[in-house]
Amino acid sequence: MKLFRLILLPLSSLWYAISGLRTWLYRKGLLRRRRFRLPVFVVGNLSTGGTGKSPHTELLARRMMEQGYRTALLSRGYGRRTKGFLEVSQHDSARRTGDEPLMLKRALPEATVAVCENRARGIRQLMRRFRPQVIVLDDAYQHLRVKASCYFLLTAFDEPFTSDHLLPAGNLRESRHGARRADCVIVTKVPRRYADRSERACAAREKLRRQIARYTDAPVVFSRYHYADRVKNPLLGHIASEELKNYNVLLITAVANPIPLLSHLGSIEVTCRHLQYPDHHVFRHRDVEKIKNEFLNLPRGKNIILTTEKDMARIIGTPLAEYPVYSLAIRAEILPEDQAAFEAIVEQTLARYKDHKES
Repeated sequence: MKLFRLILLPLSSLWYAISGLRTWLYRKGLLRRRRFRLPVFVVGNLSTGGTGKSPHTELLARRMMEQGYRTALLSRGYGRRTKGFLEVSQHDSARRTGDEPLMLKRALPEATVAVCENRARGIRQLMRRFRPQVIVLDDAYQHLRVKASCYFLLTAFDEPFTSDHLLPAGNLRESRHGARRADCVIVTKVPRRYADRSERACAAREKLRRQIARYTDAPVVFSRYHYADRVKNPLLGHIASEELKNYNVLLITAVANPIPLLSHLGSIEVTCRHLQYPDHHVFRHRDVEKIKNEFLNLPRGKNIILTTEKDMARIIGTPLAEYPVYSLAIRAEILPEDQAAFEAIVEQTLARYKDHKES
């Protein structure tokens, strides 16, 4: 642990006391928790970000839709300039809805996507107006006012909650023991070298399973990122990912952890100039000017700006949209050997609401 974080450890004790008291009040029923008559899935984490919540929310929602469930997604809409309940459309702006809900709507246009800072109120609005059969809550692991049907707790392979510390000394929003609420732990962003069935990879995953088992009895499954085989621009079309090595690429990221993306680009022999911004960063005039200057200073040849789908939601509507900005889609997928365990958890949850699907 870095020295300055070590100095902050006493403050983490205060955070532990406050967050622990809140959890205890809900667990004892002294603060009310709302239950609903339809399956409500939660995708979240213990840390402040960087575990891949939105791709896994999409994964879960896509699975429900493929099974014929009318599916709604509900997010707080972090970073939006609005309040209250709003339905998200594909043509919205990130300022109105937040970048992640907008990204989810564009990825799943047939799903109902909404934002509301009060999740219980948001669920009631969804039930009244859209009559979904399943609701998936994005980043709601600490939203204890709602008693969900199933909790998926995400933790990154290279930065597991088991070796992290509470804020401000670490990145945990609540104690590691918050993992006890999970119905399933998904270890995300498994590097390629640990995602196969080799002895080395299996041993590394099993070691992490044992560490997580100290805090929860929930099943532990592993997932990896799958990157699209092409990058897209709304007006210019697409470029095959394998062709990117022939371009001068300016990479723009404003996500919690761009390392997996950089590793992927390296694996397909793409070299790039990288401008990194904080997660959910709003691109203001000075940022736009810097990016434009960096782009214009790339070597002569085939030049593009590359970003993530999440960042593209904030770039559209800025002057940067006039440049050749392409986005790379990222999808989460459960490792094949863990797929059955993941499906069993989902099916067991849905089975408790079997009659609801017929309504």
